[in-house]
Amino acid sequence: MLPAGGMVGVVAPAASVFGRSVVTRGIRAWEARGFRVKVFEQVFQRDGYFAGSDRERAEAFQQAFDDPSVDVVQVIHGGYGSTRLIEHLDFDKIAASGKAFVGRSDLTALHLAIARFAGLVTFYGPGMADIAPPRGSDFTADALVRALTGAVGTVPQHPEDNQVFTLSPGRVSAPIVGGCLWPLCKTIGTPWQPDLDGKIFFLEEVGEPPWSIDAHLTHLAQTGMLNGVAGVVVGRLVDCDWSDRRPESPNNLSLDEVLERHLTPLGVPVLIGVPVGHERDTATIPLGIEGVLDASAGTLTFDQAGVMP
Repeated sequence: MLPAGGMVGVVAPAASVFGRSVVTRGIRAWEARGFRVKVFEQVFQRDGYFAGSDRERAEAFQQAFDDPSVDVVQVIHGGYGSTRLIEHLDFDKIAASGKAFVGRSDLTALHLAIARFAGLVTFYGPGMADIAPPRGSDFTADALVRALTGAVGTVPQHPEDNQVFTLSPGRVSAPIVGGCLWPLCKTIGTPWQPDLDGKIFFLEEVGEPPWSIDAHLTHLAQTGMLNGVAGVVVGRLVDCDWSDRRPESPNNLSLDEVLERHLTPLGVPVLIGVPVGHERDTATIPLGIEGVLDASAGTLTFDQAGVMP
């Protein structure tokens, strides 16, 4: 867990940052809550759309876990390239560190690899660039601290942004696994492909139109990966309902119709719109521990801490 006054190590496994202002704002958000920050210089390197070469990004990622002064490893933000690090990492050392890892979006591949090869719980939440305004908010930063310092409890809802609704009622307790839908589907066929059998499947996405969401869910269904899921939690699908962009195509399916066609036949509890994903006001959830999905009540709850003190 993140102790009082603890150190957050910040790395960039995917894209670099353009300008130091987002870094400065993120540091201030952590410091305002009593924590310290160590930003690895690799964050500012550039190699095309990457924050340095695969080897350089992997070395910084590994160093953050190996550094005894660092309590939690957080990414600066997403982008693309995280999956290219996996073959360069020492997961035995990552496992021995016992440290929490925080990231979202493209970092889905690293969440799944750490779970498979290191056996650690990870935290699906914002990078440091996304915890302070204008990209983040106090709600987002406080929810992240809450997840890293104890049990999340019921995933918090922003009082002015409650979009949660029940697609299929029911209640189930099971470990939660998942991430951003596009990068998750790119792990199919790899050794870190997720095992969803008996799990609550969590997914979120940004900028993918309904037909793309349809394609990803079809892919998962055709692999058989959804056959044994215990429940489904859909986070925020940001900028994914393109009905207003194609008024000349009235025969398009809406995003809600796509979700209903794919998820209702599973016959398990399904909750839509949990505030986790690519939004300014977002919660952080642990992946790999048991959660309680009460779709009838519209809640997702974690009664145990994600990492041990």
